[in-house]
Amino acid sequence: MAATATDTVASGLVRSGAEAVEDSHVSPHARNKIVLKLSRIGEERCKSFIEDFNLCCKGRSFGQIFCKGKYNASQECIHRYMNEANFELVARRWISAGRPRKPDWGELLAGVQEEGDRLGRGAAERAGAAKS
Repeated sequence: MAATATDTVASGLVRSGAEAVEDSHVSPHARNKIVLKLSRIGEERCKSFIEDFNLCCKGRSFGQIFCKGKYNASQECIHRYMNEANFELVARRWISAGRPRKPDWGELLAGVQEEGDRLGRGAAERAGAAKS
């Protein structure tokens, strides 16, 4: 297949005319690091939910069947921190910082914990209102 002047593939970037699809690209290494950092935040902040689920499953062969509520609670908690919106936020910050090899993770992850905590409080308030 012959490449035209408007559509060329150069060094892995698809170019259409004068525009390059490069400004939003996150390397696989950076993607893995961002996911790892977000998952660690989720594990740290949701430790009690994870421990509750693990204790419920202890000594059971099919623990998840009997502990489905605790499992769902732990997954919901982790999802508050590790989701596509947070990934996109951190990725945009990484790109705007110039795609550093060793970024300041405190700066890139700023606000992720607080937003997850806010979502958690909102979920708890909705659950309390539903019970009333």
